[in-house]
Amino acid sequence: MLKNLLNRNSVVNNYKNLVNQINAVESRIKTLTDSELRSQTIHLQKRYQNEYSQSSFIAESFALTREASSRTLGLRHFDVQLLGGLVLNDGKIAEMRTGEGKTLVATLPAYLNALSTKGVHIVTVNDYLANRDQVSMGQIYRFLGLNTGLIQETMTSTERQENYDADVTYVTNNELGFDYLRDNMALNRKDVVLKPFNYCIIDEVDSILIDEAQTPLILSSTVQTSVEKYIIANELKDYLEVNLHFKVDEKNKNIILTEQGNFQIGKILNIDDLYNFNDPWIPYIINAIKANTLFFRNVDYIVQNNQIIIVDEFTGRIMPDRRWSDGLHQAIEAKESLPIRENTETVASITYQNFFLLYPKLAGMTGTAKTAEIEFEKIYNLSVEEIPTARPNLRNDLPDVVYKDQLAKWNAIAKECKITSLTGQPILIGTTNVEKSEMLAQLLKEYDLSYQLLNAKPENVRRESEIVAQAGKQGSITIATNMAGRGTDIILGGNSDFKVRKFLYNTLVFYKNYIKVSNKKIIFPLQQNLVSTSLKFLSILYSLTNNSQFLGFSDTEILKILNESDQIKIPKNSYECSIKFLINEFLSGEKKSQNLENKIVKNLGGLYIIGTERNDSRRIDNQLRGRCGRQGDPGRSRFFLSLDDKLLRLFGGPKIQTFMQNQFLDEAPLESRLLTKSLDSAQKRVEEVDYDSRKYLFDYDDILNKQRNVIYYERRKILESESVRDKILAYGEQVISELVIDFKSRKLTLQEMLSLTENLFGTNLILNLFNKFEEVFLNFDTFELENYLFQEFWLAYEAKTLELEVRQPGLILALERTLILVYIDIAWKDHLQKMALLRDAVGWRGYGQRNPLFEYKDDAYELFQNRSKITRHLIIYDLLRSAML
Repeated sequence: MLKNLLNRNSVVNNYKNLVNQINAVESRIKTLTDSELRSQTIHLQKRYQNEYSQSSFIAESFALTREASSRTLGLRHFDVQLLGGLVLNDGKIAEMRTGEGKTLVATLPAYLNALSTKGVHIVTVNDYLANRDQVSMGQIYRFLGLNTGLIQETMTSTERQENYDADVTYVTNNELGFDYLRDNMALNRKDVVLKPFNYCIIDEVDSILIDEAQTPLILSSTVQTSVEKYIIANELKDYLEVNLHFKVDEKNKNIILTEQGNFQIGKILNIDDLYNFNDPWIPYIINAIKANTLFFRNVDYIVQNNQIIIVDEFTGRIMPDRRWSDGLHQAIEAKESLPIRENTETVASITYQNFFLLYPKLAGMTGTAKTAEIEFEKIYNLSVEEIPTARPNLRNDLPDVVYKDQLAKWNAIAKECKITSLTGQPILIGTTNVEKSEMLAQLLKEYDLSYQLLNAKPENVRRESEIVAQAGKQGSITIATNMAGRGTDIILGGNSDFKVRKFLYNTLVFYKNYIKVSNKKIIFPLQQNLVSTSLKFLSILYSLTNNSQFLGFSDTEILKILNESDQIKIPKNSYECSIKFLINEFLSGEKKSQNLENKIVKNLGGLYIIGTERNDSRRIDNQLRGRCGRQGDPGRSRFFLSLDDKLLRLFGGPKIQTFMQNQFLDEAPLESRLLTKSLDSAQKRVEEVDYDSRKYLFDYDDILNKQRNVIYYERRKILESESVRDKILAYGEQVISELVIDFKSRKLTLQEMLSLTENLFGTNLILNLFNKFEEVFLNFDTFELENYLFQEFWLAYEAKTLELEVRQPGLILALERTLILVYIDIAWKDHLQKMALLRDAVGWRGYGQRNPLFEYKDDAYELFQNRSKITRHLIIYDLLRSAML
């Protein structure tokens, strides 16, 4: 296979020797028994510990993984998949087209790096993919003697520890990031769930490191919220007019109040200063206007169970655990007349950029990375390697067509679906939000076309896997809000595996529930096209009714058993044996039908992708196109656009708008090179703006990140130490030294300095001697004063230690550690709030020809020093007064 690719792709030339070595080792590996194959893992682990290098056994480990995959899943890695694995192992991004088996590719470097016993994290974009990949790919690792872990949202700390301790752990980016932040707020070592980072593979790397990196990960706590102000601000916005009282910056999703607007608001509220620091109104007004002009229901969010649920614009999924910050979420709740939940304040945060850079070795894979290659290299030091496809790409990307307005565009899409559906060719339509997907669904209904709808609405999400899996079925029409990270292959002719499991689930649930209710056996009708009503088949069904364990399962448990049946290599009991037989029997019966359906759909031209609007990023468009033409299948794609689409309207420019308006004589669509160039240019401009925004976020967080690393390192050392006595003594001596320095620099008088010290220690000092010779201390070395205060502190500390030890042995050790950790967290939370205010403030200094980033860096250092000083004072003060607790 590789011979045909040589001289066409540099990555092939770079790794061809290693691929040849893997293929050579494979012939020897094939002769080993299962147990001998498994014993190779122990052998390689020992070599890894002794050699501290992978280079000598990369070929052997890849060949082992390939053979294990062949024996467990029946899937043998192609040579191009070996290339992808080698690229990932070198800490790069492998760009592989949709359907090229990225999930399987990740097992190669994951197994190799798991031999270090330091752990491997495979990061996915959602819980479904993490669970699916751990169940399916986990069979390979377990066959080779390694264990796998899975992190899910509902898990406890103990469960998370166990799963993170596994050799290979599947986890979502959100869970991993938040676990890291929570670990660095833990007050007990037992609550820390993560071990030191080793190697990370990110699936859909562009979605996580580019799209989701627009906003940082934030842990927050609730604060007292002025609900009345949100309600008043929402009502007040009805008395304001756009362009008169405020202007809408749709490109940057921002609102700018005019002078008339400020006057009008002040007049209505009878307030002179809207920006009063002690009672500000302006944030509430701005958010109320934003909520009503820039954020829309079924576009940016949905309403579910009386709550505002954000919709991820890049994946089309809901994010129930996310909330907009700075009062925007509450403003939208007021707009929708929903209960207003309490506001939050940041207690810990980190950007995705700085978080994933914590890994000593990082890699990623996706179908669309080249368009963001520069950002990957500059921010993450990740180069992108394009992996050739296993078979030639046959997809036909047709030119975009542009219509005069939205009405003409949507009617054209519906007509195109009507004409195409007559041939039986399957259609997948990509829309940009929930509202448009439902509008198109209603339009297709008027054209008497049946369809499947997949968007962020919960009733549609539940059927996601089934909808995507059957999107390639003859005559099907599927409407989806976004196709990134769906994780299910669209097989031409339909997915027989999903079809079989669905039928079996419905059959077994009906059968089980009938037996439990009626307490008698029945014979139910079978679908003749799925399986013959053979006596052997019926006897298997009867055997399940006599299995008390099976009859005790809930419907959900039966679904889980069916979905995980692939990993049942050797059935352990009768019901597993029965289910394994039924699935195999069904699949064998479906095979001929599936092959015939596949050929028919291929002859019809494969899957037809219709895009209803160009997205802000070319990557998102390419992800949609990439759903067809997988593994050498035919397919075609086309985007239907209109002049008032957001991208053309905001970024197309006045010249292109004038040109296109002049071209339209009727409802006929327009195709032109100028149009295509304009759209590409508009997308590049949006990508540049988004990149600048992420770069801005990264540059500022990089300064904060250096401080964060210091805090987290200090905190972890305290958390893991047996005793923090030395740290307390050091803090006390630092506090005294700082007070003495202030005295020497004449910032404090001797009396003021000694009074502060007395207050700190909670004891009276012998001051007469020092009051008498104040001038002497000012003019000469203060060593004697400092030494005296050190001794007083040591005595006060020893007295407090003895006092608490008498009360309860070991109490002082726990108290010291907890006090330090609590005050570090309190000071850090306060520091984050000050840094956020500072970042807003330094932006104005640019008008004074000063570099805001340099200003931020200098002021941030001062704030950090003050934070450390205040923390030490609070710890010593509280510790020496702990008897009052």
